[in-house]
Amino acid sequence: MQKLLFFIFISLTLFAKEPTFEFGIGLGSIIFPDYIGSKSIQTYTLPYPYVQYHTEYLSIDKDGIKGKIFGIDGLELDLSLSGSLPANSKNSKVREGMPNLDSTFEFGPRITYFIYHHGVAKLDFELPVRLVFSTDFTSISAQGLLSTPQIKYSLDYGALVFSLRSGIMVADEQYHSYFYELPKEYETPVRTAYKTSGGYSGFRNGAGVTYQKNNYLLGASLTHYDISGAVFRDSPLVDTSSATYFGATVAYIFYTQP
Repeated sequence: MQKLLFFIFISLTLFAKEPTFEFGIGLGSIIFPDYIGSKSIQTYTLPYPYVQYHTEYLSIDKDGIKGKIFGIDGLELDLSLSGSLPANSKNSKVREGMPNLDSTFEFGPRITYFIYHHGVAKLDFELPVRLVFSTDFTSISAQGLLSTPQIKYSLDYGALVFSLRSGIMVADEQYHSYFYELPKEYETPVRTAYKTSGGYSGFRNGAGVTYQKNNYLLGASLTHYDISGAVFRDSPLVDTSSATYFGATVAYIFYTQP
């Protein structure tokens, strides 16, 4: 997966034809760095509502929220969503004395090209472009643009689904500045001011698996990031060239509408 988040967006489509709906409750855990390039690690374990909702134009499931805009043979345009959790600068040696990082949420269009679909196997190319905003839940600030083009290969056996993802990250200067720029006012004897630029943000590989039996759903994901060639690699706020995100979840489904 890409990054695993505990933000649940609930949306209904009016006048949808023959919708399907599942609802339950789950418990998820995630282990992740404060931001990509940080050695400071966070762990969250939280309950969450499990929702799957499908209509002709809207899907909410393990892959997130997708609002279909149009689809032609082999090509689809939909909505891409992602984000990150907040980080306290007190817990990060390289960010000591700097403002905390707020939660971010990202949304924008995604083009998917279906390279190969046959039997249980699927190979897709995805090109999302997302606007990024940060929030402390009292105010919202724009934080630039991010794109994460990737190849996704999946094997769907019904109850058991495997997926592999690989791709790059590209962002503008404003996005990189939010995480990696060091203003002169926060300069110290061991931390010099730094200004970043837009461009290449790194490479990532991910793997995920879900298994459903009766009313129970189990899932796990692992994503590794390599930023050794990123345009911001020399930032004093970067103290490692790699990052790993791991998440696991279990859910119980107690309502199904076919």
